[in-house]
Amino acid sequence: MIAPQLWVAIPDSLVSDSYHLREKTSKLGMIGRACSIFGVSRIYIYKDLSGNYEEDGETIKTILEYMETPQYLRKRFFKQLKALTYAGLLPPLRTLHHKLEIPLSDVKVGDLREGVAIKSGDRTLVDVGLSSLIPLEGMVKNGERLTVIFTSKHPDLKCRVAKKEEMKDYWGYEVRSAPSLGKLVKSIKSDLIIFTSKKGRIITELWSELIDEVKRANSILLIFGSPKRGVFEILSDENMNPMQISKFIINTMPDQKTATVRTEEALLASLAIFNLAIHL
Repeated sequence: MIAPQLWVAIPDSLVSDSYHLREKTSKLGMIGRACSIFGVSRIYIYKDLSGNYEEDGETIKTILEYMETPQYLRKRFFKQLKALTYAGLLPPLRTLHHKLEIPLSDVKVGDLREGVAIKSGDRTLVDVGLSSLIPLEGMVKNGERLTVIFTSKHPDLKCRVAKKEEMKDYWGYEVRSAPSLGKLVKSIKSDLIIFTSKKGRIITELWSELIDEVKRANSILLIFGSPKRGVFEILSDENMNPMQISKFIINTMPDQKTATVRTEEALLASLAIFNLAIHL
């Protein structure tokens, strides 16, 4: 059975309770790491309409995208941005597409690597984090990030753009923006939308039904609230209610022993639970 794609949605107010960029960076490091551990393929950042969090939203997007980008490509895609002042605090993802440099002679036919296209006269070369640029078969845009597959060995190394079916293992996440939570849930093409909320039903009460739905789903969207407001309050800004959208409004951390649970903590705990559900 093919596991469903796992997506998460977080608000642009996610780091509004952290007043220093250092703390915001550390929090987002936990988010990016958790999403990578459990194979999240898409992260939506939706606008929290209760305030102006545009700058925080840009910080979230920049840091999460920076984390997902292999180290050898970061200088090509990211300039010296304020949001990345404390990037040194971010934990490495150590996902399969974050490859280390190896000798050219060790590259095998069929190996995959992330790269960036670089035009050189009438040729296109690719920087894939090796000691030399690799000729690319086919046409792509200059500066485009792409996944390539090697088609020959050293000393005549060549590569082409990899097809989706050739990328069978987890290959990182993409970050997308949404104008609001209400507009996201109306437009999303997901088989299963799940809201996480302390007002939801305890997950064990829905476990059997949830497992059945997970087995039928091609994609699952897990939605999280902000540090100050849950999904009920956030959707009320658009005169919507989670119960109108999904029957799965779930409390994944019942009987919590702390006054509050941070979004990054709820995300980690919820993803662990749904990882189990997917693989049962």
